[in-house]
Parts: sequence; structure tokens; C-alpha cells
Amino acid sequence: MENWKEVASSILNAFQKRNQKKLRRINDDLLKQTAVSFTKLLYQMTVLSYVLSKIISKPRFLNKENEKKMQTIESSLDNIIKAENEEDAFNKSKDVVEAIKLLEKDDPRFLIDLMSKGRLKVAATAYAQGVSLGTASEMTGMDKQEIMDYAGKTMMFDRVKDEKTIEERLTFARKLIKRG
Repeated sequence: MENWKEVASSILNAFQKRNQKKLRRINDDLLKQTAVSFTKLLYQMTVLSYVLSKIISKPRFLNKENEKKMQTIESSLDNIIKAENEEDAFNKSKDVVEAIKLLEKDDPRFLIDLMSKGRLKVAATAYAQGVSLGTASEMTGMDKQEIMDYAGKTMMFDRVKDEKTIEERLTFARKLIKRG
């Protein structure tokens, strides 16, 4: 991922402005990139952009008592931007994940936590965009059955407009083989 600092800056900027629509647009763009050229950092940024958009859509997270936790998320995102390289950025992204878990810890309302839901959504979206179920599972670490269940319970396949061409699928497969 060439422009990870730019992506992290965009995510931070949208999160600071509490701009859910911008975070969703960023997430849509990242979802497409993730399906074509998967990296750990790109995947993590995709999940984070989704989860952060969910956070700012929930008024309970925006109240005064969560202000310090929201600032911790912002500070952790800023540390990603300051990272030396992609590996360092990926390691620093784990601090954002921890900050999100702390925010959610005091008021858990979902069957699965936000980060798990974000990972599952990214995996299912990759699958819906034409990545094989096995590859989507392998890339994201999510269980195949969970991916199929999530994709089946949503309108995901109906909404995905950008199908992958055979050429794009072959390019993706070649990249996976080179990594293996």
C-alpha cells in the first residue's frame, strides 16, 4: 500500500470532524483496494474506517464521558501517520484497536464487538466482490461459515456493483502465490 500515510490522515481527519459519510466513502474505496491487492495494513485500515464510522454514528459514543477515549483513538491514529514504515504503521494500528475496545467496553450492546463485526464485513464484502470464500477467509482470518452467514443475511451481493474481471482475479491470485 503506497499511500498509507495519506489514507491514515484521511481517516483521522474524517474521524476528528465526526464525518460519518466521509469515513464510509473512504471505507468503500478501501474495500475495493483490499479485494484487489490485500496487505495486512490495508485490511486493518479498511476495518478501522468502517468501525470508526459506526462509532461516530452512535450518539452514546459521542457524549462527554467518552471524550478522553475518543481523543485516545485520535492520538493512536496520528501515531500511525508518524510511523516509519508499513510494518510500524500496522503495529501502531493495534493501539487504535485497543482504544476502540476500551470505548466499547463500558457499554457493550452487540452480540459481537465492533472490531469483529468490521473484520467480518470486510471479509464478506471481499467475497461478494469476487474473491473466493477460501481466500477471503485466509486473508482476513475469519471463519468461512461466518463469512457466508453474514453475506447471506445482508443484501451485500445485491449492492456490489464492481465485479472482478478474470484478469483482475488472475492478478490477485498471482500476488497471493508470490506471498506463499
